[in-house]
Amino acid sequence: MFPADGNIDLMYFPYYGKKVQVNYTQPVVAIKFLNLTFNHDHNVECKMNAVNIATNDERDKFAGRVAFKIRVNKD
Repeated sequence: MFPADGNIDLMYFPYYGKKVQVNYTQPVVAIKFLNLTFNHDHNVECKMNAVNIATNDERDKFAGRVAFKIRVNKD
């Protein structure tokens, strides 16, 4: 995982828009998957854990998180 410790600098949050943060660059998180089973769906969920980011809003279950499936097909 990058960053290695799993922490992203708080300078990226909150985002106020291009007029206020002219040189803002979105933070990047990368994950390396090892030994995925071929021809099988793998469910992945990435979630922010911070005091100022709500991740438990019943009206928006994806606030502060993203979920997706990954599949590696073997020919």
